[in-house]
Amino acid sequence: MTALPLPRVSVGLPVYNGEKYLGQAIECVLRQTYRDLELVICDNASTDRTQEICQSYAATDPRVRYTRNATNIGLAPNHNRVAELARGEFFLWAAHDDYLAPNYLEHCLTVLDESPNVVLCYALSQDVDENGRHLSVDNPHRERAVSVERLATAAPEPNARFRDLIRLDHHCEAMLGLMRASVLKGTGLHGNYADADRVLLAELGLRGQFHLLKDRLIYHREHSGRSVHIHGNRYDRTVWMDPSNAGKLLLPYFHELLCFRGAVNHAPISSGQAARCYAHLFVWVGRYRRQLLGDLQYALRQRAKRILRGFGLLRAQI
Repeated sequence: MTALPLPRVSVGLPVYNGEKYLGQAIECVLRQTYRDLELVICDNASTDRTQEICQSYAATDPRVRYTRNATNIGLAPNHNRVAELARGEFFLWAAHDDYLAPNYLEHCLTVLDESPNVVLCYALSQDVDENGRHLSVDNPHRERAVSVERLATAAPEPNARFRDLIRLDHHCEAMLGLMRASVLKGTGLHGNYADADRVLLAELGLRGQFHLLKDRLIYHREHSGRSVHIHGNRYDRTVWMDPSNAGKLLLPYFHELLCFRGAVNHAPISSGQAARCYAHLFVWVGRYRRQLLGDLQYALRQRAKRILRGFGLLRAQI
């Protein structure tokens, strides 16, 4: 039997209990004007109708590859699983509660084919509510967030891209961009801690330029079930990312800083560019010193609680 040719584009869709919006997310991929693609779905042991929905699409479209984890392995490992299973030259992470314009992949591929220095292409986002109604550009979700148009992700110098991608005031929208799979797989992929997507984007930015399409082709759904609303702080989100983090003494901002440093250490850039990146990290420490201090205070409180529990002076549920 002749082997089928590999798809040029792989779309990875990690999902857990996504029945409410999953069908629209799948259909927006399968209805792309660019057809040479596969949709890799990793179901993280969902307990709702996610499995039934995915199997129905896999049964009718051979481009859908569905796999289900026996147990919930956490968000980060499941995100990496779809990337590891992807076979295409280009890769895109899709969210189960967002959706894409039909010509999104086609526009991104045109840029990537014409510009070898570009490692990732993405578009402006349109925020929508739970029912798909458009939200204004100054909706509460965008409060205090810097516009992606102000980020120097297309700059020719790696350190300039790194400087802006490590900022904590952008929404990491480039994570829904189409990227070169070979470049992605040369990174550490998605870490098992809160804000790991920001570190991954910084790693990618050290390896090449991003291109931003000025049309709104990504539809980001703002709803009460988003993880940032359910898991209100970085400590809870780090455990949600990977359940094995439960019970550990966590310093998420310090951990992120160390991962940024690791990204620079392993980046294929000159020593001069690396030195400039380290200088940006020094500025980062000063800018986010309150968050770093908060890490230490939280860790000390947790440590004190453990000591008191050990002496029987504090109830375990506190």
